[in-house]
Amino acid sequence: MSPSVTRQSGKRSAGTDPAPGPPSAPTRAGASEAGPPAAAPAAASAAATPATAGGPEAAAPGSVLRAWLAVVGLALGVFSFVTTETLPIGLLPSIADGTSVSLGTAGFLVTGFAALAAVTAAPLTALTGRVDRKWLLVALMVLYIAGNLMAAVVDGYALLLVARLIVALAHGVFWSIAVSIAVRLVPERHAVRATSVVLGGISLASVAGTPLGTAVGQSAGWHAAFVCVGFLGFLVLGASLLFMPALPARGSGSLSALLHVLRHRALRVAVGVTALIMSGHFLAFTYVAPFLQEVTVVRPSLIGALLLVFGAAGLAGNFAAGAVVGRALRTSIIGCTGLLAVVMLIMYAGGTGGPLVITMLVCWGVLYAALPVALQTWVMRLVPEESEAASSLYVAAFNGAIGVGSFIGGLIIDASGPRLAMAVAGAFALAAMLVTAVFGRSGGGAERPARP
Repeated sequence: MSPSVTRQSGKRSAGTDPAPGPPSAPTRAGASEAGPPAAAPAAASAAATPATAGGPEAAAPGSVLRAWLAVVGLALGVFSFVTTETLPIGLLPSIADGTSVSLGTAGFLVTGFAALAAVTAAPLTALTGRVDRKWLLVALMVLYIAGNLMAAVVDGYALLLVARLIVALAHGVFWSIAVSIAVRLVPERHAVRATSVVLGGISLASVAGTPLGTAVGQSAGWHAAFVCVGFLGFLVLGASLLFMPALPARGSGSLSALLHVLRHRALRVAVGVTALIMSGHFLAFTYVAPFLQEVTVVRPSLIGALLLVFGAAGLAGNFAAGAVVGRALRTSIIGCTGLLAVVMLIMYAGGTGGPLVITMLVCWGVLYAALPVALQTWVMRLVPEESEAASSLYVAAFNGAIGVGSFIGGLIIDASGPRLAMAVAGAFALAAMLVTAVFGRSGGGAERPARP
């Protein structure tokens, strides 16, 4: 842990017994559902760092505005990375033709990207733990820009894959640090709101980023699409340089940080729930177009519009989550995963009814978008002194779930068609709800291990 005092330094993880000592300092709203209030000496509270590290509410108005502009810059970064990650999906036929490879080989531009991000997120985040977060963010955006501009000028598949993998290396680390940076920039009472703003970039990418990128690629060629997403990186880089204050690292800067957080049983529960619910989501959502065409009998020309409706509902759900998660974290996760199980089972049972399916798509979009806010908040509260190492495990589980869910969904589709995929996805969501309900309060009853 860095010598600098963190604003959560007095907090302890869920499920631990209050430590003897001076009276407790107030905890963030909603923390009671993640565990009992933490014991924090008054001296630690008095030693809290300035606004750049989650500073006092009395910060100067200009500092507050600059901090929120930096948060918006992080949200634009999320939008950029998600758009880049999914961009090849709508352009696979033209990329395959342009690079003279099969569609399956071209698809590795997406699955390989997710796999590398999942594998490297945790170790790279741990190894960069001593780097000032502002300059680490700048370095990540330079990699992002370089990878996308390289993709925009190459013609061969091998070089295109290398360009994608360069961006994937930055992707995992960016996701691991983005939210922890955001909550350090704003007053503590706005931490969940800052989280929802940053993660709103996910839904915005679904509504605007990926469809617009696909449209550009189809009209002007896939090289032009990579030029556009590369330009987004310059905007995020500029916001980082202009608005981001210096943020000294808080992590240990070594792989021992990963061993520390891995010993935290409550964190393992949170990461396991993330893997379950995201595998279920991507198991079904990856093949939602075949489901709509073959089961609901929706015209292919309408599927794009329905996916836009899904994304718009997600954008609303993301910001609604910011108002609820801080007050009822565990209940929010149980509610969202349980209702998602219901939605999937209704789509399985009533998938032939068009109005019913459209209604369920809207509910699905709202519920799914609320989950990253809730899960990321849960993970960061458990190990505040190594929040980025903990987030890197969350990112690894999330990206790994994309590949696992899509793979299982593909097996089901080939064997039984798209309808059964909804029922299996519902089972994953139900399992996530049960794990949260049974183990989510105390993480299995284990205390957070002391640092050596």
